Amino acid sequence: MRVQQIESDVHLAIGDAYDSNSTILVSGNEAMLIDALASKRDAEDLEKYIERDIKAKVRFVICTHYFSDHLAGLTSFPESQIIAHKNYRHTFDLERYRTEEEKSFFVEPTILISDEISIRWGRFRLNLFYNPGHTMSTINVDVPQADLIHVGDTVVGNMVYISYSTPALFFTALEQIKRRNRKKLISSHLEVRSIGSIDHALFYLRTLLRKAKELDYEEASISKIELQSCLPEGVEGTPFEAIFHKRNLKIIAERKFADSPGEDATL
Repeated sequence: MRVQQIESDVHLAIGDAYDSNSTILVSGNEAMLIDALASKRDAEDLEKYIERDIKAKVRFVICTHYFSDHLAGLTSFPESQIIAHKNYRHTFDLERYRTEEEKSFFVEPTILISDEISIRWGRFRLNLFYNPGHTMSTINVDVPQADLIHVGDTVVGNMVYISYSTPALFFTALEQIKRRNRKKLISSHLEVRSIGSIDHALFYLRTLLRKAKELDYEEASISKIELQSCLPEGVEGTPFEAIFHKRNLKIIAERKFADSPGEDATL
């Protein structure tokens, strides 16, 4: 596990498994987490870091969505309250590619939200809002005092992963994030980055859908669409993104998505 300190009271712990992360917001000797990593080993490292280095006790864990690669640490903090969207079970039960270890990460949340809530935590006022794009349980977390927004897996690097959703929902979700006007963005994987990742993801989605439509959704042809050809000039695709791009190609060939709002907007 590696750690990036964003501000004196905002830490980002990035696990070795899938580069899944956990954002740590510190208030005195207490901590609030956003997501909880993807493996038992990473969760153990997270627990040690919070207890020994930050010297804090975890009071709350916000789950941006209920896929197992963000739930590993829930059992590490049994006294904490777990906040999730009311559709959490829908997301967990639909998950593919889950290992036996990952199945064991499930813990029932203790606080459910349906639309939006505001939480005062130290100097922060966190605005949690329902923003279904990646899943039907996705919560985004706006932190104005840190000029930061946590978007869950609404973006993966500089792209989107549509296997559990639809392009229409993604266009709406991405635009809702942009309207918050933050400079920094955290998704549930990798490091903190610029809000420009949202424009890159919109470009990726529009380009991918246009290319698939031009190929008449023929699976053999769609499978040859390269990740790099769907990204803006100057944005390099990564091996991590390539995994989800291949899955996107498969799902687009299967579902043949109808035209979506925003799909034909200027690239």
